[in-house]
Amino acid sequence: MIRNQSAVLSMRRRVVPIVLTMALLGLVVTAGGAAATAPSAVTTAQPAPGGKTNFVVSVGGFRAARTDNWLRISQYTFHPDNGTVTAQWWRWNQGNMRDIRVDTPIAAADCGPTQCYARTPKRFLSGPSESVSGTYQVDGSALTVFWPGGNTTSEEKWTVRSVARTDGSVDPSLVQLDWAGAGGGYTATSGYGFGSNAGFSASASASDLMRPENKVNYAYLYSGISKGQLISGTSSLSLSIYQQCRDARCVGTATKTKPGNGCTYYPPGDSKDSATINFYLASFAGDRRNAYEHWFRCLGYRPATGQTCYKMNSHVKPLIQVIDDNGRFRGWVGAETSFSTTGDGNSDGEPINDTLSVVKAGPRLVAP
Repeated sequence: MIRNQSAVLSMRRRVVPIVLTMALLGLVVTAGGAAATAPSAVTTAQPAPGGKTNFVVSVGGFRAARTDNWLRISQYTFHPDNGTVTAQWWRWNQGNMRDIRVDTPIAAADCGPTQCYARTPKRFLSGPSESVSGTYQVDGSALTVFWPGGNTTSEEKWTVRSVARTDGSVDPSLVQLDWAGAGGGYTATSGYGFGSNAGFSASASASDLMRPENKVNYAYLYSGISKGQLISGTSSLSLSIYQQCRDARCVGTATKTKPGNGCTYYPPGDSKDSATINFYLASFAGDRRNAYEHWFRCLGYRPATGQTCYKMNSHVKPLIQVIDDNGRFRGWVGAETSFSTTGDGNSDGEPINDTLSVVKAGPRLVAP
């Protein structure tokens, strides 16, 4: 069952407002979430994109052999009566907005070979701290979002696409955004998004994710940067093999594959040719946020001390759930924010070794 929780939009951190210049976006916002004064644009009524007003979106700007890459996870609300859009987001970059891995309050026990706390970037433990306002235009399936700031207006371009149901017919409860480019000096290079008319307070618990209709494989797409090289591709987030942990707010699983070069020792049953990967997915806040993390078990194993929880360069992926008009869970959009670290509690590794990407998983198709 989908639960209504306190809206993520109201979960801002209490901070003293200071003005931040968002060089990557050409926007000016306050750290407390209120938009600072920016040149206003003429607004006119516009259709809701695909007939939907609330979207979850991930956007990033990635270029090889550079360390000024960035990404954000966002919630957009479109206002058709005057053609405006408001957004709130979590943002990271390789400069002054690096982040560290921290434990969530959720212990992943009895759902895999290790018993560790699921980890996530520290910034994601709090609600979105930045808020901006812009305008938008819809021309058929083309959506352009205009973010004003200073003397420029950054353009974010999308194609609004319908989602199919299991019989191939159009699903009226959800639409998808396909990245179509950027303009106005905007440095974004890729993005994913989904929209519906469900409020952002609608979410799925970890127990909901284990319901038969949700316990399926979700097509997983990613685009970003790793060790200075552009990366993109497909994979699968397979809830079909997950099980609920002792703490019902978490699900987990484990698979085996050939490890890379990071392991020196291997726990019983693992080897340099076949090693266990732990996967954790935690609903730590009672809203749409999920903490997704995975790492090779051998990275936390030493013969003298046995198995420990790996606290270094695990893959941490903050995700936002996709919920359709009918309150059904359909997948995620999100990011990987694996900043290089030299020890637990820092992100002091060389930025060129970071792994950053925008991701989506889904959508799960539903029957007519």
